Amino acid sequence: MKTYILNTILVLTAIIIFSACTIETEPINYGKENCAFCKMTIMDKQFGTELVTLKGKVFKFDDLSCMSKYMKTAELHEADCKHVVVGNYEKPGEFIDFNKAFFIQSENLQSPMLGNIAAFDRETSFQELVTMDSTAKNITWTEIKDLFK
Repeated sequence: MKTYILNTILVLTAIIIFSACTIETEPINYGKENCAFCKMTIMDKQFGTELVTLKGKVFKFDDLSCMSKYMKTAELHEADCKHVVVGNYEKPGEFIDFNKAFFIQSENLQSPMLGNIAAFDRETSFQELVTMDSTAKNITWTEIKDLFK
């Protein structure tokens, strides 16, 4: 009986320890949380972004320009991050892994800090917007980082 209780305690302790060690993104509390770079309130669910370091520290931003500038000033690279996610323009409040996102830049997007870049999870949606908007152009993550130094 003592062995059973001891084993149960050990298993429960291991479960608690391992579940506490998972490093994940957090939902952005729109209208209440501030951007880690510009300190303005994060309002727009289409443009909110987030990065989570390998140590589990979560940084939230109101658009891609702020995240890019923060990474540059903090000398933080993708390799230092467990997660880098961007707001899904078509599904406000949902995140897309930045490696899987299709980015466009357009003066008609009007993101919070005027980065004017949106992320899409489907190439077809991305292409539709580029076709409809003459100012829209494809932009890569590398170009985004270079644009906002």
